[in-house]
Amino acid sequence: MKSLIRLSIISLVLCALVAPSFAQQELTKDDWQKQVADFTAKRNDLKNKLDALQKEVADLKKQDSDKAEAIKKCQDELAALVGSEEAPFGAQLDKIDGRLNELSRLSNQDLWARKAELDTVQNWINDANKMPLSGMAKFADRLRDEQARLDALKKALEQYVASGQAEQTYTVGTWARDRDCLWNIAKKPKIYDNAFLWPKIWQGNRDQIKNPDVIHPGQKLKIPQKADLTKEEKSAVRKYWSRKQAAPAPTNP
Repeated sequence: MKSLIRLSIISLVLCALVAPSFAQQELTKDDWQKQVADFTAKRNDLKNKLDALQKEVADLKKQDSDKAEAIKKCQDELAALVGSEEAPFGAQLDKIDGRLNELSRLSNQDLWARKAELDTVQNWINDANKMPLSGMAKFADRLRDEQARLDALKKALEQYVASGQAEQTYTVGTWARDRDCLWNIAKKPKIYDNAFLWPKIWQGNRDQIKNPDVIHPGQKLKIPQKADLTKEEKSAVRKYWSRKQAAPAPTNP
């Protein structure tokens, strides 16, 4: 490579030396010697610059090699230092993969019913990212892939909700076992996590619920999307409380 560069430089110099001889019919010895000296100086300057650039390239390659070796050494030391923790950490990532695989096989409707699990998986990923082992390349790649898969599920769920097709349902249990009433159902984390939104369930199931104080085991209730109470729902609640206050107090036997 160096020989080819030198030959190229020499050829350029010779061409530059010969060209003026054709352009000028007469050239004194002093002029010729001056031109040769000028071209020789330029050639030497170019050669020095080329040598400097080649040295710079060699230095950069060595720095790159040294850094790669240092990174590998660091990773090897980290692996040796935390080797006993790799298996539990890998098992933690396996659990995340398993849950993502399960959720990915669900229909949009079933995924909507289990949407709270997406937050659970996100918390698992966040906890894993706080662990020192998450910095190792093989684990970092897995965590990035898991986050991307979870984000895809969240996006699919958002699109499903935006399409207006999302509908969650809840099957009423018994009071003795589940303590199910509209207040307690609305309070469940997977429903509204807010007991005061119970009128939404009542108004969304007027075909089944005539009296909001009375629901029956086995009823499959539609759960409207979580939102503030509408004017109609607030009005229904006011009428409900008015009727309760106006109802005669039970008499003791």
